[in-house]
Amino acid sequence: MMRFDPFREIEELTQRMDRAFGQGNGTARLAPPVDVHEDEQGLELTLDLPGVQPESIQIEAENQTLTVQAERKYSRIEGRTAHRVERAYGTLARTFSVPAKYDLTKVEADFDHGTLTIRVPRSEAAQKRAVSVRTGGQLSAPKTVDAGQADAPRAEAGQQA
Repeated sequence: MMRFDPFREIEELTQRMDRAFGQGNGTARLAPPVDVHEDEQGLELTLDLPGVQPESIQIEAENQTLTVQAERKYSRIEGRTAHRVERAYGTLARTFSVPAKYDLTKVEADFDHGTLTIRVPRSEAAQKRAVSVRTGGQLSAPKTVDAGQADAPRAEAGQQA
């Protein structure tokens, strides 16, 4: 026995109208889910793109902006009636603002089983490096400084005053 769903007919009507007016035939613009992680090496973005062919994926990096776009097409077969079309079809797109401490010229991407993984490394200028500090004209032991945390020393200096 099926449970009564008062919204089922409305959903079906909406889907039919979307298909009739072009929303279900590849013109819909969808935002795929994404996970963004950061570590010492850089950023890692993981997007779900199920049913997408690798050759339809476009990744553009420009002016601290990373754009991912892919196409998932709905294939209509003549003589076959669709009773339900619930999966999303159309253009899958996401745009990300990437901080300047990451190097968009060295972006790497892997696509495996419908999952796109993009790695954006830290720029050379943002890498940790040892800096020698002079005291009384003599060099002391190098101190490691993280260029990405340039605001931290200023905050500590303000607390001491």
